[in-house]
Amino acid sequence: MFINFKNGTFQWVDIQRFRPTDKAEDDATLLAALIGHPLFGDDHAGGDPGDNPERHGPYWREQITPACYEPIDATQAEQHLRRWAEQHAPLPKGRLADMEQQVYRALHNAQRTLSLRDLGPDAFHDWGGVHGEFHELVLIDCRNKTLSVIVAADD
Repeated sequence: MFINFKNGTFQWVDIQRFRPTDKAEDDATLLAALIGHPLFGDDHAGGDPGDNPERHGPYWREQITPACYEPIDATQAEQHLRRWAEQHAPLPKGRLADMEQQVYRALHNAQRTLSLRDLGPDAFHDWGGVHGEFHELVLIDCRNKTLSVIVAADD
């Protein structure tokens, strides 16, 4: 799902859902499977998931490992995303409803939430840094056996 704020801020949120085939319960194994998935190769700059296998967001994909993700409390993650989403302009009603239903609710339904830490410019690919901000969360939902990747960025 793609949520374009359409409020003049060039902000957007992209949500991808994965159903891991691996039965592993530990986060490192789940993250390794996610990072290795063909659709994880996504520069989030206008192409389709899987179109850019060497890049992920602003980073070279090879720079991203399970150790790059840190646990974050769902409430903290929601507060962070709300601040980011509303920093320049209020969200239009429809976009706010989308965020409530598709992002904030999913955060609280997941059993674990992980945040991709800022890997810094040394991990940027050749044109990385094109996004003004880049935030990524991975939601582990054991009940529904899904991993959701939420990318919030602006360009």
